[in-house]
Amino acid sequence: MTDAPPPIVEFQFETEEKSRREDALRARRIRRVLSTPGPTGWLNLKDRLWVAKQHVPRVMPPAIDRNAASDLATRLEAGLTNPFSPMTLASSLKMRNIRIGLNSHLLDAFAPFADDALRTVTVIYAGWAYSPATLDTVTAAQLKRQFLQHLNRAGVSAIPGPLFAVLHGEYEPRSGIYQIHFHVVTTVAKAAAMAAGLRASKIQSYVKSASRASPVRRERVRDRIRQFFYLAKAYWPGKPVVLIDGKPKRLREHHRIPEPFATQVHLWLDRQRFADLVLLQGSWSPRNGGTPAMRSQYLFVLGAGGGCGS
Repeated sequence: MTDAPPPIVEFQFETEEKSRREDALRARRIRRVLSTPGPTGWLNLKDRLWVAKQHVPRVMPPAIDRNAASDLATRLEAGLTNPFSPMTLASSLKMRNIRIGLNSHLLDAFAPFADDALRTVTVIYAGWAYSPATLDTVTAAQLKRQFLQHLNRAGVSAIPGPLFAVLHGEYEPRSGIYQIHFHVVTTVAKAAAMAAGLRASKIQSYVKSASRASPVRRERVRDRIRQFFYLAKAYWPGKPVVLIDGKPKRLREHHRIPEPFATQVHLWLDRQRFADLVLLQGSWSPRNGGTPAMRSQYLFVLGAGGGCGS
């Protein structure tokens, strides 16, 4: 895994220098993807061979908006010497800053709740599986609205208590599928209703995945610093599903997504706002109010910025 990000210790934030190197690598990989059209010469031969080696068998690569990709690479490169991180969710530097602030606000907002009163939840809906040809047809805002509709229909929204959810994605390289999911922290009651209600509702596709993963996985809160840090990730990983003893199993270790699929993910993230990745429920609102810490969390998410429209 020569191009993979350095291993991340879940309860520690990556250093600014590591994020800077990651942004430089992302920009360099985008530039290499953009080297492919036109005649081959000594100046682009090495890059073209590298792109060819990234090929995923039987998976049609995405159509990359060359102007948008070049612009993103330029902004990532500019951020390497700029005291301010690039205003894009495709930047590791930007996501580092967001995650540092977010973790602090989450810890303050959920401080009144004991560990035993909380659960973290991962929600995987089969309807959020997208191919390279279909990923760009959806936005984070659309997916968040759909998730909220599911929570409403399953009776989760009617249960008092806070819920914080953030969108994340993974890439399965053998099938070429991006699987969107949500990482959640909420109360025990809401988590139980989510596990029972989503699977029992008439919403199709809340079923076990091909690797037999549960669509709603709950965990006790034992180390909230580590678990809250896990909610918002700095990058989408590649996680292959392989056959072990004749049964499909999703590998846990993170791999870097091959190109040009990684560039597609970064361009998709570049078009989203952080607030559109996040679903807040039962915490604070201009109409219903809430605790000062929940209000501070709400305002942080609203102002965290991100891609276009930020």
